[in-house]
Amino acid sequence: MSALDLRGTPFPFGLTYVPHQALGPVVGSIRGPVEDLSEACVSLGASFAFVPAEEPWAADAVGALVEADVAPLWSVSGPLWPVIESWGEMEGLRATLTNPSAVGERLEARLDVILDLVSSGVDAGARALVLAEDVAGTDGPLVAPDFAIAELLPRYARVVETARALGVPAVFHSDGDVRPLLPAIARAGFVALHAGGGLGFEAFDRLLWAAREAGIALIGGLLTGELGNAARSEALGSTIGVLAQAGGLLVADDGGITTEREVAGLVTALEAARAV
Repeated sequence: MSALDLRGTPFPFGLTYVPHQALGPVVGSIRGPVEDLSEACVSLGASFAFVPAEEPWAADAVGALVEADVAPLWSVSGPLWPVIESWGEMEGLRATLTNPSAVGERLEARLDVILDLVSSGVDAGARALVLAEDVAGTDGPLVAPDFAIAELLPRYARVVETARALGVPAVFHSDGDVRPLLPAIARAGFVALHAGGGLGFEAFDRLLWAAREAGIALIGGLLTGELGNAARSEALGSTIGVLAQAGGLLVADDGGITTEREVAGLVTALEAARAV
C-alpha cells in the first residue's frame, strides 16, 4: 500500500466517514469539522483520513491534515445513484437491467463534474482519491455484476486514470460484499478497497482474503456493529491487529460510525490492535 505514501508507518490507521460531531471521546469539546478531524487524527496517531469532496470545508480540511502530517484522501461520490434517482429509485434500478445503455449515457454525462472534483482535490493537496459508490448492501449486490462491469467500471477507470495523471492513486469505496467485482475493480486501476458498512466479521474476513487474491489492499476492519460494547471492541481490535500484521490491511472504521459510544469503542479496538 506504499502507493498511498504513508511514509512507512508500521501500523497504518485512518478515519474514513466518522462525523465530527461524534468525535467528542477523542477531541473533547466539538469545535467544527476541520478542527475536530485534524485533532482526532493527531490524537489517534492516524496516517490518513478521508475528506468528503462535496463538503464546503473540504479544501480547508485537506490543508489542516497536511499540516498535521496526515495524508488526506479525497472522497468523491460516484455517478450511479444520482443517475438512478433521476428516474426514481425503483425505475432507475430497473433501467440498469432493461436499458443499461441509456443508464450509461447518463453516467457519461456526470463524469466531467467528477473529474473536476478530482482535480480540485489534488490541487488542494490530497494524497489519494476515493471514489465512493455503493454497489452492494447488507443483502447483496444493488446492481447486477454484468451491468457494473459493462457500464460502471470503464467509467471508474477513467476517473482512476485522471487521478494517476495528476500523481495520486485511487481507492474504491462500497458498502456490502463486493467480492464478485474485485477483479474488475483491480483491473480498473484501484490500489485499495474501503470495506464500508453492512459487513459482519466473517464477511469482512472473506473480503480481505479475496482482496489479497485480487492484488489490492483493504481499508477497514473496525466494524461499527462491534464497537458499541467495550469487550467486543477489544476482541475485535486484537483480531484485526493480527490480520493487519499479515499485510494487505489498512486499519480504519467502516464508515458506519454515528455516535460517541461507537467512537469510544473505536479507541478501545485501536489500542487492542496496536498491542498485538
